[in-house]
Amino acid sequence: MNLILRNKYSLLLLIAIGTVLFAIGITSLRINFSFEDFYTKDDEEFVYYAAFQDLFYEDQNYMIYLALQSPSEDIFDLDFLQKSDAVFEQIGALAGIDSLISGTRFPQIKRRGLSFSSQPYLQFESEEAIAASQDRISEDSSMIGLFITRDKQYICGYVFIDQEIFDKRERDYLSEKILSTLDESGYEYIVSGIPFIRTRYVEVIGQELAIFLSLSVVLILSILFLTYRNFWGVMIPTAAILISLVWILGLMGATGKSINLISNLMIPIIFVVGTSDVVHLITKYLRQVRSGISREEAMQVTLKEIGMALFLTSLTTSIGFASLLISRIPPIRDFGLYAAMGVMFTFLISIVLLPNALLYFRPDHFIQPKSLDANPVWDRWMDAIYEFTKHHAKLIALAFAGILIASGILIFYIPTDTYLIEDIGKNDPIRKSMEFFEEQSYGLRPFEMGIHVKQEGQQITDQAILVEIDKMEKWLDAQVDFSPFLSPASIVREANYLSHFSRERHRRIPQKQEEIDELLGLAQINGGQELIRRVVSEDGKTGRISSRIPDMGTDAFQTLYTRLDSFVQVSCDTTLFRYRATGHAYLTEHNLQYIRRSLLGGLGIAFVIVGIIMGLLFRSWKILLISMLPNVIPLILTGGVMGLFGITLTASTALVFVIAFGIAVDDTIHFLTRYRLEMQKGNSIEEAIRNTLHGTGKAMMITSLILMSGFAILLTSSFGGTWATGMFTALTIVFALLADLVLLPILLRWSHSTKTDS
Repeated sequence: MNLILRNKYSLLLLIAIGTVLFAIGITSLRINFSFEDFYTKDDEEFVYYAAFQDLFYEDQNYMIYLALQSPSEDIFDLDFLQKSDAVFEQIGALAGIDSLISGTRFPQIKRRGLSFSSQPYLQFESEEAIAASQDRISEDSSMIGLFITRDKQYICGYVFIDQEIFDKRERDYLSEKILSTLDESGYEYIVSGIPFIRTRYVEVIGQELAIFLSLSVVLILSILFLTYRNFWGVMIPTAAILISLVWILGLMGATGKSINLISNLMIPIIFVVGTSDVVHLITKYLRQVRSGISREEAMQVTLKEIGMALFLTSLTTSIGFASLLISRIPPIRDFGLYAAMGVMFTFLISIVLLPNALLYFRPDHFIQPKSLDANPVWDRWMDAIYEFTKHHAKLIALAFAGILIASGILIFYIPTDTYLIEDIGKNDPIRKSMEFFEEQSYGLRPFEMGIHVKQEGQQITDQAILVEIDKMEKWLDAQVDFSPFLSPASIVREANYLSHFSRERHRRIPQKQEEIDELLGLAQINGGQELIRRVVSEDGKTGRISSRIPDMGTDAFQTLYTRLDSFVQVSCDTTLFRYRATGHAYLTEHNLQYIRRSLLGGLGIAFVIVGIIMGLLFRSWKILLISMLPNVIPLILTGGVMGLFGITLTASTALVFVIAFGIAVDDTIHFLTRYRLEMQKGNSIEEAIRNTLHGTGKAMMITSLILMSGFAILLTSSFGGTWATGMFTALTIVFALLADLVLLPILLRWSHSTKTDS
């Protein structure tokens, strides 16, 4: 550590050069919100999904949902329908739109002699035409739920954007133009759909990035001012942390990484972790200066006694984040890598910048009688904790044991049922819009399924296979509120219905293959080639079932798929076909479950690695067990709180345990490092514990306050996952502090007592 002081000018120059270079990299940093980035490219489900996408264009991914509200009691108003039609036409002409289907133009197809004709369901040239349209819609309800909301207050349209702009800035421009057009209409409206939601998410992420940065700066400045009551005592540590942030964000930009929902957490994490290192170092240095020794000697003692502890705490925190590298999800791996590097950057910059800066200024620039750091209340608190743990050891142990048992039981009550919109705040306009289409339409969640023929020479349009698909669709429709299916079977059913002059009893699969072939031929002659191509592959071996359903939650969907399997095995001829669920929503749910499992697996790896480091550091299996227990307890207690309040175990809440473990172990290292140092001086166990509490307890409490406050910043987020990460990480840090200050001294006494007895 003395190398830092001997080579200060060279090291400071390197930091300055690095900061300039990384600052240039920040200019390349972008904000991104792409679901595809969270897919595991080598996962079996993704491989199938990609192959399915090559065959069939999942257009629901590129669809924006529009709903215009009528100022009258329902949509059957002449002026409203005419103006709505003009609005939809204006939107459909915008650059970047592939096509638009609206309730004012959706056609009703009928057979006229040997040919087919079509006209819009809704006729609104006159009041009489509207009245006739009402009768037509009441007879055939295919418009309700799709193009007219169930309360008949809104007329709907569906915008299909060009696939090329889906994840580009042009998508955001298009969304703004659509909103501007709707605003000019003067009508109330609802907008949703994946492209629009992504635009809004990018805006919110950008806003929250600025908020997190601003609040982090204000928080750190406030805490440092209260702690040291000194301008330089605030600015020097803040400068070190800001330089660390420039390094890590610049590295991300230079390597082509972007800010997303997960990497957005980087800012408060770097701030709080960096401030924790700073407080430990400055607190130790000022304590040495107050003892009357020179600044140089005080700094040498500081670096000798806690320099290694600071390195180890940074290393263990970094390991906690690095455990995320086992994930196959690219954004999570990137977050783990860059957070781990950011923690080590913060350590390196702080250990170089702070000692040299502290030696540059006179001690009285930092030592203020009214500062929080100099307040004698800390010593009284540490004495109180020491006496409490000494005289109430059994009571404390029993209390921890009881709470642990209760928490262990409550963990089994943590829900695992997740929803696609769960990460969105309940009062967020995005969620409100999604819920509107859940209630008034068929929901926004796409349902996709691939159907494959099994036998050589078969086609998906064979009568026997179409019958089996028809069975599946009817069974599915009886379970959940599906929108009308788009599939080979539904096309043949509707074609048969139309060819028999729209008589309901003919809405079925014909019994003869010749009739089916004739219907498909007529459909192609009358412009239905594209529609058929959307559900039947070119080689005729694969078919598609597509629909929309409400977001029921993963448990309900798993139950649905399990029951469907049972139905197919019992009621269908499985020698003819096989099927497989897929699609964007299905893959997203599959990934969420994988993320949850991989995060908990990463926690186990981090636990083992940190345990090995502890074992090598203290060379005692007893100390190893003692050091890990106070860091396992907070995780169990947090899990118990989640079970008690029914907090779902999502990817975000699982991430809490990884982050919290890596950070919470820091105080344990500081405590045990100081304890070992006191024992090496020849002090008794009681003297060692008392001196440890006085020597590190204050810094532990201040840094825990900083950590809790830093993660509390995340409570300002409108994303449920980010909010949960802030709340439960802060809660875990509270539990970790209590375990280190209250339980750890008792464990050390028992360990010493056992050793003495033996």
